[in-house]
Amino acid sequence: MSYDSERWNRRAFLGTGASVVTAGLAGCMGGNSSDGGAGNGSGNGSGGGGGGGGSGGEERLDFVGGRPPTQIQFNKWNLANFGHSFSTYFWTPVATAYSDGTISSDFLEDISIDGKEMTLTFPTGWTYWNGRDVTAEDYYVGSEIDRLQDPEASNYAGHELVDDRTIKRTFKGAVTPTLMKASLVGTAVNTPRWIFRDYLTRYEEASGADDRDAVTQELLKMTISTDQFIDEGLGNGLYKITQYNSAETITEKYEDHPYADRTDVAETRIVPVGDNTDSLATSDKLDMALFGYIKEPERYPDNIKNQFELNWFRTQKFILNWNNEHLANRNVRRAVISAISLNDITDSAVRAAYTAEPTQVQTGLRSSIHDEFLGQEFVDSLIKYPVDADTDTAAQYMEQAGYSKQGGTWTSSDGKKVNLNILTRTNIGQAQPTKILSDQLNQFGIETSLNAVGDNYYTKLQEYEFDLGWVWHVAKALWHPTAYYSNDFYGVLAGDPSSGDDVGPTGVPFETTIPSQVGAAEVSGSGTTIQPAQLMNDLPASTSKEQTKNRTKQLVQWFNYDLPAIVYMQENSGYWGDEANFDFPTGEGDRKIDANNPGQHAWMRGWVSKK
Repeated sequence: MSYDSERWNRRAFLGTGASVVTAGLAGCMGGNSSDGGAGNGSGNGSGGGGGGGGSGGEERLDFVGGRPPTQIQFNKWNLANFGHSFSTYFWTPVATAYSDGTISSDFLEDISIDGKEMTLTFPTGWTYWNGRDVTAEDYYVGSEIDRLQDPEASNYAGHELVDDRTIKRTFKGAVTPTLMKASLVGTAVNTPRWIFRDYLTRYEEASGADDRDAVTQELLKMTISTDQFIDEGLGNGLYKITQYNSAETITEKYEDHPYADRTDVAETRIVPVGDNTDSLATSDKLDMALFGYIKEPERYPDNIKNQFELNWFRTQKFILNWNNEHLANRNVRRAVISAISLNDITDSAVRAAYTAEPTQVQTGLRSSIHDEFLGQEFVDSLIKYPVDADTDTAAQYMEQAGYSKQGGTWTSSDGKKVNLNILTRTNIGQAQPTKILSDQLNQFGIETSLNAVGDNYYTKLQEYEFDLGWVWHVAKALWHPTAYYSNDFYGVLAGDPSSGDDVGPTGVPFETTIPSQVGAAEVSGSGTTIQPAQLMNDLPASTSKEQTKNRTKQLVQWFNYDLPAIVYMQENSGYWGDEANFDFPTGEGDRKIDANNPGQHAWMRGWVSKK
């Protein structure tokens, strides 16, 4: 169960198939930029032109972000070449989750809750770049399309468009107010009503699932090119695109935007993420980072300084597929985590430009929310797996599982060698840490084969034919247990308990027994019977903070005991800027930026200005 309509889902993957091209699904920052030739940056979507017409120097703000606009499109349901990061610069976010657990909106005038009903009041004075009003109907159309693709599986009973400024969202079940607001996080006003209204009408008129699926298939194929996006003025952000090519995008402040008077930065140049990103920063050719902070200040010009640091919400992990007959044994899974060094694996990610630290306790949560939802006493009681490689402990686990070393390889009692197929991305930030894991397992005596996949990685991942698979852990900016235990490959995948099967796609049983005592390594007596998948599905419907904590603790104890995944590192974030030429918010006062991509958050709200 997910409360994020922007989260990628299996229906969408199957609809687009292998044609999906990602730029780093969660980070959306992979891919290489293309070099543009000389020219005037005419905005031709074919990728010609170069240079752009920016004023440059101190008058223009330059930063790196997203993929080349020549390679993307703007229909959020069509995942093929959808501009995940790039598109977020030009659409209005509906609500934001902050690291202190609060959720609020800089856009909506009001969010009110009464029982299962949440009422959204939209502001006046907001327009698209083409001058048309931004209304509640724009968001209503997108929300109802999401719901009607599969109304039975949706969390919502329906949406009511009360008037041009008001939408009522009704939930099927009881949900805490915080999580009702959380359904808005990660969503944006990105479905112009005149573009998508016909699709909604066809969903409304559909006589059944087959008719709805037919509409969905057409929707998944429709594209909105960058040219169309610009020519028809479909954006509604503070900055609008005026010119672009494969090497850069030039944007100008949209003077009719409600935030226009906040900033005197009239023009921004956006350079696609690529191999040259670091050299641009260290050679003083960039003015800010949307995301990330400087770890080696001596490599950067004196005017480039960190503006804000954040213990981010995201982590990275390896899924353990229990369909492998060896990994089906809990002690083998415990041997795997004991044989590898989370310190070494994380260090390799840091060398690949991540700012991160190794996970100390396997809870499935980011440690920054342990105190709020678990408490230190509970965390201290959990099983502590090695953070550095401990091959003696790993060997003990293998022996407890009935394995012995034969010819240097761990072998089961029936003579089968342990061999694990490991899946990862080709991006160095994931490929290198996975290689270290693979090498360490080999050294320990577990044979591995490493398979690195490029553009269609997430399609391949969902075939679940790997034994260990790399993936982000939490792709939604929500500092809450529901994001970490979302029962999908971003959370802790267990599967659909109503499927009629005994186990989910990675072999995790829908019902299992864990020790009654927190931190016990084995079940004593009858233990406690739980249903992990159902617990994850129920977690968002918790009606009190106490119920949220109790369900979270049970899931964390299960994760810690059974190891459905190994969360190897926790990412940190922030942003930096050229403070000799620009002023940036630091999170003080009413300029709250402790959110996903804090630099982008500041730029989109007009909080960056010239000196």
